[in-house]
Amino acid sequence: MEKSYEKVVDYVQKQILDGVCRTGDKLPSEREMAQQLNVSRTSVREGLRILEQMGALYCQQGSGNYITGNFESTLIRVMTLMFAVEGTTYREISEFRYALESQALSLAVHHATEEQIEEMEYHMSILETSMEENIRSRHDKKIHYLVAEASHNNYLIVNFLALTQVMDQYVKDMRVRILSDAKNREGLMQTHKDLIKAVRDKDIRLGHDALDRHYIYIYQYLDS
Repeated sequence: MEKSYEKVVDYVQKQILDGVCRTGDKLPSEREMAQQLNVSRTSVREGLRILEQMGALYCQQGSGNYITGNFESTLIRVMTLMFAVEGTTYREISEFRYALESQALSLAVHHATEEQIEEMEYHMSILETSMEENIRSRHDKKIHYLVAEASHNNYLIVNFLALTQVMDQYVKDMRVRILSDAKNREGLMQTHKDLIKAVRDKDIRLGHDALDRHYIYIYQYLDS
């Protein structure tokens, strides 16, 4: 038997799926929903709280409840629990990230804007010249994020960001360990150069070759 608060969740979900409510739209008041769904206001609040935790709603005190799309934090929580409960391995997480980034690259070579490419090149210049590893690491991550962003596929971008944060949380200091070997340092730097060149030149083959080489370094670290 469906619980009362589930009626609220189902109602809001249907409003979104049917196109009645869109991002930024304000939902009816708690009183109105309680009357419409024949549930208590307590049930309405519980349903709205669940939707807010999912990232579907933004509750503004004194103003009301608004449709939003902030699902990244929810995905991070879900992926983190999957990692802990199901015994997901570091290798599996990395393989999933590789699959997302590979598809992002295929889209980015067609959809990246000049501004995005120039930003990639800017971060590459910092990556090459900075002497501080924490700065290099930050610009390294930014290049990969920009490739995902340049796909212009929001579903892919949100999943990629969430997965990257889970990896950062559980696979700490991966870049430092990979770069402890000077040969790895030179090779990894080249993969980033080739990745950006592939996006600029719309060269999918070069891009996927660069990603293949990049993840070989990661897999060597994870398997060591």
